[in-house]
Amino acid sequence: MKLGIGSCHGTFGELVQGMIGERPFLITLPIPSFRTEARFIPDPSISEISITDSKFKAKRAGELLLKRFGIKGGGHLGIHSNIPIGKGLASSSADIVAALRAISDSYSLPITNEIISAIAAIVEPTDGVMYEEVVAYDYIHGQLLESFGELPPFILVGIDLGGTIDTIEFNQVRKSYSRENQRQLLEACHLVRRGFMERNLATICKAATISARINQEILPKPAFHHLEKLADSYQGGMVVAHSGTVLGLLLDRNIPDLHKVLSHISKEISILFKNANIKIFNNRR
Repeated sequence: MKLGIGSCHGTFGELVQGMIGERPFLITLPIPSFRTEARFIPDPSISEISITDSKFKAKRAGELLLKRFGIKGGGHLGIHSNIPIGKGLASSSADIVAALRAISDSYSLPITNEIISAIAAIVEPTDGVMYEEVVAYDYIHGQLLESFGELPPFILVGIDLGGTIDTIEFNQVRKSYSRENQRQLLEACHLVRRGFMERNLATICKAATISARINQEILPKPAFHHLEKLADSYQGGMVVAHSGTVLGLLLDRNIPDLHKVLSHISKEISILFKNANIKIFNNRR
């Protein structure tokens, strides 16, 4: 036993999310600057995990992990994160993954992403943040469907209009996807696959916009069509938190006159939303 350390990145919504046939899925959009760090101090004298800051989901996941490996002791779990809660940025999933990694590090447990996924899915619907790369992931059953690798260089202009959404409650309501919706989602998956093969962000942006449009029927975002036109004018795409409150414009980081483009986009957003919280993200590590 030793002091255990674990970490996990967050996301900015999803590139694609929906259902094809009876299978729910999402395609992740990892954001390296969003980070959860966990520390675990083992304590054989107690039988459970103590936590700070009401991280009950991470606590439950940790106790499920100890039970899985037949460990009867407990310990003290501390979690620090810069990921906003209730926005659709995978904050609780990142807490769970970081906690499981810290506890595994403490006890030198042979943990895998598959084990993390299985435990996380028991606690709640989970993002695929245990994988560093972009993946297609069944967020209800915690199963990896496909791995795509790292996104081409991008800039994301993120917009937070306020408010929060309870992911567990949101996912308890079955979403209705028409045949046309499912056809479009299948097309979006093909575009993502092609975009990664060709290293073409514009193709991936098209896929993200298709999915974001479909989500407007489920969890609409304000001024979506204005922002879509703005993104399209720079060969970019729309990204949304399909079960959250944020949305953003995804752009090629190598676009000409990037700073001028970002300045123009920020001004347009400020006109649409006077109190919008705008942040710029990229995939530099």
